Amino acid sequence: MFAIGSVGVYGFIVGGWASDSKYALLGSMRTCAQLVSYEVALALSVLGVVIMAKSLALTDIVAAQHDTVWYAAPQFVGLLVFLFAGTAETARAPFDLPEAEQELVAGYHTEYGGMRFGLFTMSEYINLITLSGLCVTLFLAGWHGFGWDGPSWIAPLWFILKLLILLYVFIWIRTTLPRLRYDQLMRFGWKVLLPVATVNALVTAVLVVWL
Repeated sequence: MFAIGSVGVYGFIVGGWASDSKYALLGSMRTCAQLVSYEVALALSVLGVVIMAKSLALTDIVAAQHDTVWYAAPQFVGLLVFLFAGTAETARAPFDLPEAEQELVAGYHTEYGGMRFGLFTMSEYINLITLSGLCVTLFLAGWHGFGWDGPSWIAPLWFILKLLILLYVFIWIRTTLPRLRYDQLMRFGWKVLLPVATVNALVTAVLVVWL
């Protein structure tokens, strides 16, 4: 899933390159630098969950959380890194530097209008829903309920409820926090999130081996 998601970077760089504006091209370069930077921390934040579940299959990860505790508790650091990196990956505030209408006049999609602009916007929200669903699966026990699962037909409703809660959090963050400067954005990704995600994975591996 992460490999498929990383292909989206090509859409931004090609969209800016195909534009007639050199400023849109510069905006697309800025977008790609941000997305590539935060993809590393995003992938490492999931490593702790994979180590605890001892499987890469999403169904096995959900089943492991049903048998013990939701990974949002023991992997709280990984969850925070995932949320921060996911916000940057979807270019949501305070990491919305790729668009940054006050600075770049929308950046990589400056020259696009109509349905072409609509596709760029739609892809952002589809990416947001996908990452939220992945977060629910990895950290919030997927389709299992809050201490009570109920009949099997309720399982999709549990998943949708958790998904809507995460989407609300993302929207709430967008309307609350101010935008970072670009140097702050890159520094936060490389000097804060990446080391924290790496240490979290190493500590998880050591504890799993010892316990």
